[in-house]
Amino acid sequence: MRSVSSAGRVDPRVWLLALGTFATGTDLFIVAGLLPAVGRELHLSTALAGQTSTAFAASYAVGAPILAGLTAKVRRKPLLIAVMLVFGLGNVLSAVSTSFTMLLISRVITGSGAALYSANASAVAARISPPEVRGRALAIVYAGMTSAIAFGVPIGNWIGELSSWRWAFGLVAFLAALTVVGIQFFLPDVPTGPVATVRERIAAIRIPQAPTHLMVTAVWTAGTFTVYTYLGTILEQVTGLSAGEQSWVLLLFGVGSFGGVFVGGRLADRFGSVVGLTITISALAVWLVVLTPAIRWPLAAAVAVGVWGLVHWPSFPLLLHRALGIGGDRGDMLLALNNSAVYVGQMFAAAVGGLLANAGMIRWNPLAGAGFEVLAGLALAVSVGAFRRRKRPLPAAANKETEESSPVLRG
Repeated sequence: MRSVSSAGRVDPRVWLLALGTFATGTDLFIVAGLLPAVGRELHLSTALAGQTSTAFAASYAVGAPILAGLTAKVRRKPLLIAVMLVFGLGNVLSAVSTSFTMLLISRVITGSGAALYSANASAVAARISPPEVRGRALAIVYAGMTSAIAFGVPIGNWIGELSSWRWAFGLVAFLAALTVVGIQFFLPDVPTGPVATVRERIAAIRIPQAPTHLMVTAVWTAGTFTVYTYLGTILEQVTGLSAGEQSWVLLLFGVGSFGGVFVGGRLADRFGSVVGLTITISALAVWLVVLTPAIRWPLAAAVAVGVWGLVHWPSFPLLLHRALGIGGDRGDMLLALNNSAVYVGQMFAAAVGGLLANAGMIRWNPLAGAGFEVLAGLALAVSVGAFRRRKRPLPAAANKETEESSPVLRG
């Protein structure tokens, strides 16, 4: 089964997978705007409230490869429905939480559900797409996440301002239910791929270039989330914006992100992931430096945050595209580990951002994020250098600097 026509157009059914990432993305990013309100109601410091993101990230990072292995024999459609139900119930628990402990438990549940959904959605999109549009297919799936930043997060923030942050989590639960209905009635069933044990899936880290690629993913993620996890607090304490004004700034970040993820898909298909990542990671490092002074003034902060979304998100489909190429026949397994690396990066980001917040230095979070992006660029250079050394004995015609020539990407 293919998701593209003979003319190379992505089949509309791929957007059903994006509906679920819209729900998980809204849940993931909505905390940034709600953090001050959650902290006030549950009597938590900024750093401690930020650890709700750490709980989500930790369960995602650990759960992605392990749960993928445990559910390897389950057909994709019923699995996607089941994990969306778990994800929705976790958000209901977040909405009714009366203590920090209860909220942390609910975030672990939602993180586990999101881990399984994202890994399977991206794997299904890749399996049903031919090589020439695979980058765009992955971009569409994760356009759900960026459109969540553009629309879901500001709407959730407005809901939180008008009533309570609890209703914002209720919105996510509703989106999860809507996803379940859409998958049940419109998404065709997709056969499982090669069955692998949990050990085999985790062992995918031994694939050549996989460790350095996962490092690039983790450090790239840390660069943005050192800022984004605490963006609501930064806009409140440094920029001086009200909750309603913050929602508009979050909307600008989301609009930029929505466009950025499609830029990344095009770069992957046209130039390959290595060239694309070199461009996008460099641009992100520069812009986080620009963001550091810009957050002091409302108008400058709004413009800078919008552009930040545009330069951050192109890297994501490029990272997925490269993981598939490096993984070859085990590309699905490496995708799960790549998604785990994203949330390992978020854990580091929450910790580093929290330390700066507690030290009264939250205005320097963007500069710390830029430092992470420099490290991501260095990790990419190491990974590409290792690839070149292995390819050196081959004839010049075969020595193309691209992993996209692997079997999984040739369809």
